[in-house]
Amino acid sequence: MGLISFKNFKLFKSPAPPHKTEQRPSPSTKEDKTGFWPRLAGSVFPYLFLFALVLAYFISYLPSKSIPLPSDGEIAKSDIIAHADLTIEDTETTEKKRKEAEDAILPVYPLDPNVFLNTEEKIRQFFSFGRDWLKTTAARKDYAALEKDVSDKFGLEVTANDVAALEKAGFGADLEDILVNLLEKYSVSGIILAKNLFVHNEPERGFTLLRGKEGERVVKVQDILDVKEAKEKFVVEINKLEVTARKKRLLISLSFGFVSPNVMFDKVETEARIEKARQRIETVFYRIKRGRVIIRKGDEVTAETLKLIRIINQNLRTKKAWLSNFFGTFLLFGLLLVTLWYYLKSLHPQKTALKYFLMMGVTLIVSLFLYKLADFVSGTSSQNVRFFLFTDAQSYRYAFPFESGVILFAFLTTSPVALIYNILNSLLVGYLFNANFYLMIFSFIGGLAAIYGIRFYQKIKRTSTLRAGIFLVSPINIFIIITFYLIQERWTELHLLTPEIFMGIVGGILCSALAFVLLPVYENVFRFLTQSKLLELTNSESPIFRQLALDAPGSYHHSLIVASLAEKAAEAIKLDPLLVKAGALYHDIGKIKMPEYFIENKGRKKDAHKDLTPSMSTLVIINHVKEGVEIARKEKLPAQIREVIEQHHGNSLVRYFYQKAKEKYDPEMNKIGEESYRYPGPPPQSKEAALVMLADSVEAASRSLKIHREENHKRVIKDIFDNYLQDGQFDDCNFSMKELRMIASSFLETLQLIYQPRVEYPGFDFEMKKRKKPEPNQKKDDDRSHQPPEDIQN
Repeated sequence: MGLISFKNFKLFKSPAPPHKTEQRPSPSTKEDKTGFWPRLAGSVFPYLFLFALVLAYFISYLPSKSIPLPSDGEIAKSDIIAHADLTIEDTETTEKKRKEAEDAILPVYPLDPNVFLNTEEKIRQFFSFGRDWLKTTAARKDYAALEKDVSDKFGLEVTANDVAALEKAGFGADLEDILVNLLEKYSVSGIILAKNLFVHNEPERGFTLLRGKEGERVVKVQDILDVKEAKEKFVVEINKLEVTARKKRLLISLSFGFVSPNVMFDKVETEARIEKARQRIETVFYRIKRGRVIIRKGDEVTAETLKLIRIINQNLRTKKAWLSNFFGTFLLFGLLLVTLWYYLKSLHPQKTALKYFLMMGVTLIVSLFLYKLADFVSGTSSQNVRFFLFTDAQSYRYAFPFESGVILFAFLTTSPVALIYNILNSLLVGYLFNANFYLMIFSFIGGLAAIYGIRFYQKIKRTSTLRAGIFLVSPINIFIIITFYLIQERWTELHLLTPEIFMGIVGGILCSALAFVLLPVYENVFRFLTQSKLLELTNSESPIFRQLALDAPGSYHHSLIVASLAEKAAEAIKLDPLLVKAGALYHDIGKIKMPEYFIENKGRKKDAHKDLTPSMSTLVIINHVKEGVEIARKEKLPAQIREVIEQHHGNSLVRYFYQKAKEKYDPEMNKIGEESYRYPGPPPQSKEAALVMLADSVEAASRSLKIHREENHKRVIKDIFDNYLQDGQFDDCNFSMKELRMIASSFLETLQLIYQPRVEYPGFDFEMKKRKKPEPNQKKDDDRSHQPPEDIQN
């Protein structure tokens, strides 16, 4: 099939008398004439302020209410329930744990190595002093003075017998070495003063022995010597020596004077260790969940119950200031909403951006209420239900309908808009549930799955919302929950995995069911025209189509063919084919009022225009547009379809009656003005309306053809397109020349299929070709097919 060329199109419009057009005020002029309140309602910032205010108020902490305090022994007149989730310090348990940590610290006894070194030095000096004393002359030796000097210098109490023995032994170096070695042997293990002086339960617990660089070890009391036991050990060891009895007695006497404890209790170190152990014990808190019944109606108030109520009231009074939290939350969400507005403006025209913004604000607020309600129900349910799947309040959060709003946006708007809502909703979830990072990630990834699910199952039917939630969101929820277990290494909480997976499945089902229920509400409130809505509107069994088929069958059949032409052309230029089809089916519903005035419904009846003037006939013809708009409003058709009805003739000329008026009133002067013979308009403002206009005219003009050949169809299409181009009907719809060529080619292909000739039936002469001889002046190919469309058919 050959392509249609538009090379004969004229660049400049042909001169024509000026026709009356609606002068549309400029935005600035319109703004000046608009009052303050309408301007305020059309601005985004009041809504922005309101949304931020509501979100901040219900997210932030509300002023707390104290629980009424009954008397001890009183019978509770009603259930006393915790109004909010409270985290309370368990001072008793905390102190108990710290006491246990304190008791686990053993007393610290450091071993002082300097004690032995000092004792060794004292022994060496003592024997050196004695040997010096022996060097004095016998006449000058004063034994009493020696005893006094030894007592003063070395702190030893030596007897005269000891001095005599030492003198006889010559303060020998062998005795000196025996004492040093003996003291070193037992000092290394440690010597304490006396075992009966322990006051920290050392006999039962032991103690920590510090040995300097060698570290520390726990020592039992029986593993260390006190001074008394050390002396007994010295006696045993000395008696084993192969020395004279005199020397043994001397060594025993001297060793008792030199032995001293080198292990002492370190109070400072012990207390420091105890304090450090206490600080390592974190404060123990216990959580009172919102909705927990403190005491039930009819129960007796006990001291334990009163103590719990006092603790709750004390914590309620010490909660942080609500006003500062509210103001900070308001600023945060105000900034997020301002960013959202300018982002939407960058993607869409202001009117569409405002609609999406209002929808997001309302959805966030509705979602916030749902989350708070679900949180309250989960807290109450977990307290009262004993089945293992419903006992953990935290697992309920995986069943919250976090993705319901995302599904609505994915179905009603575009993927970028749905994604930005998903981000805002995830931030709301994380902020609402005390900065729960994992829950925020859970909500965000589930939202991404919801967006893809709607894209995968398409927007043709509303049941796509259910499929997306059940077959995509639920499995993704399970995967995320298992992933969180691996990341957090929650091996000790594996018993909670089954309830959380169950809740994740419920969450996917619940969010899709909620979106399915809310979808018609959102369609009506925010005036969305979805594919499912369009399918309902294009149902041929609807009452308006049945009435059109009965009252104006020719117009109904004409609308069906226009819909076929327009729908296929819409697919070619990437417009919404269902929207175009719906607009084409409804474009002539105004002809229901007076169907007999339109030639396609005339039948064998008398021409209704015969007794009317051209101007009156024009009024009747153009009135079907106004009637169609009124019927559309009555039927509550979407605005997009009403616009198609209103604009499917633009402000074009009713050429047939205009020519008749010129011929009837002033055929030579041609002073009949066009303004009285034009449709009220406006010209098509959208490509959909312009496409229906073209399909409408092409279908009507093709009916005037006597012979349906490709060349004739091409001329009809070219002339119709050229006429509307020159008349300025496409000035506001932004059609490109490429799109016009594609539309023309689509129209040509559809017309060829509609008027495709069939083979002759053998044995029949429907056209009476054999009986009727052709007249001499009649041409074989009737070229009268190239006629302008009669507006009376439109």
